[in-house]
Amino acid sequence: MVTHVVWDWNGTLLDDLPCVLDVTNQLLTEFGLPVLTDLPSYQAIFRFPIAEYYADLGFDTSPGGNFEAASHRYIELYRSAAHGCVLHDGAVETLAALRRTGLGQVVISASEQQNLAAQLAPFALDAWIEQALGLSDIYAASKQTLAQGWLESNRLEPAQVVFVGDSAHDFEIAQALGARCVLFSGGHHARAHLETLGAPVVDDLRAIPALIAD
Repeated sequence: MVTHVVWDWNGTLLDDLPCVLDVTNQLLTEFGLPVLTDLPSYQAIFRFPIAEYYADLGFDTSPGGNFEAASHRYIELYRSAAHGCVLHDGAVETLAALRRTGLGQVVISASEQQNLAAQLAPFALDAWIEQALGLSDIYAASKQTLAQGWLESNRLEPAQVVFVGDSAHDFEIAQALGARCVLFSGGHHARAHLETLGAPVVDDLRAIPALIAD
């Protein structure tokens, strides 16, 4: 029986896709690299680990390269720009609906912990979200270890958990841990790509409670 939902944050609950495209293109311009022409171009190239995505964008991820400097500059730009981001349509309604069924809900994100906490704070989601866990650095290699540790510390079996996210990385984590996954098409990977993974894909977060109840 499902007892918990693990939410991704960026792109899943938080609608930051246009913001990320703008910030990425500002970063690319500052480093003299070609910009991305539109959202589909971004969605086609974005992936985890973030270092590999940066390499695809043209940054030098070798020792002594500009990846670290670019990562710090991106976070600086994103922190400023993300203040204008809002939650996806239906996010609060969905969180409330799942809570009414008695499910526990947590956020596990590849964002750095302090950045994640700062982003969550304005939305006052404590009534529905029990915990928000982020990484210890800004390089977003993977959140799988974080998710595994959360499962173990709460003595949960993978069958008790459904992961909800907007990227192939969310699906890969759920697969690796043996948990179910639902994918949302409004984030950082296009629906066409998500559909190749084998998990249910929703266009509206409000469809999730019915899927979890099945």
